[in-house]
Amino acid sequence: MQILGVLALIVIIGAATLAVNDAASQPPPPPRGACVLVRQTILPDYCANSCAPAFDCAATTRPYGLLFKQAATCDDAVICPSSN
Repeated sequence: MQILGVLALIVIIGAATLAVNDAASQPPPPPRGACVLVRQTILPDYCANSCAPAFDCAATTRPYGLLFKQAATCDDAVICPSSN
């Protein structure tokens, strides 16, 4: 029984390490006007753009877990709002 507890602890620590690594890693900023799919190991995938303020440019989504969704594809190009 103790072996199962130790194995469960190792799995939890491994998953937590991967989640922290996903959250801490920053992809390079995409070029202006581009929307790029950022793939992650544990956390959901998302689309990133270089507009300020950033907005969701996901074209399609797919299931993530049982109740959530993540980006599957991103728009080919985005038009950033002009800052006046």
